[in-house]
Amino acid sequence: MLGVIKNTFSALKMKANKPWVFAFWVYFGILTSISLSAYLKIIPTELAQFPHYDTILHFLLLGIAAFISHLAWNKRKIQIFNISLPLAPIIVISICVIDEIIQFFVPYRSFDLVDLTAGLCGIVFFTWLAEIKKLKTS
Repeated sequence: MLGVIKNTFSALKMKANKPWVFAFWVYFGILTSISLSAYLKIIPTELAQFPHYDTILHFLLLGIAAFISHLAWNKRKIQIFNISLPLAPIIVISICVIDEIIQFFVPYRSFDLVDLTAGLCGIVFFTWLAEIKKLKTS
């Protein structure tokens, strides 16, 4: 089993697009900081002035994560039941769902289907944008 995982990550590494991989890690750091800020209750209160800011940010932040990660892995796809699905956005969707479920159990955070839906819509939209973007080959 460990050999299969090692071979999978080796294949992903070889198929990675280096400029987009760099962008992914920078963006991953930004997303991690934002997420930790939310869980530690240190998000600036000024954001609450904007109506639906949380929903809009779910759409944009998760969508951009899907876009960058999909391009970083050169639009790699996996087959599930004869359906070709983009791998990186599926991972972003999984993290999105898990995070929203965790919020259900945190007293000062709340599970919100609207935020989850906004995140999923952002992921689908930005994955579509990544799909129509042409990648430079070296």
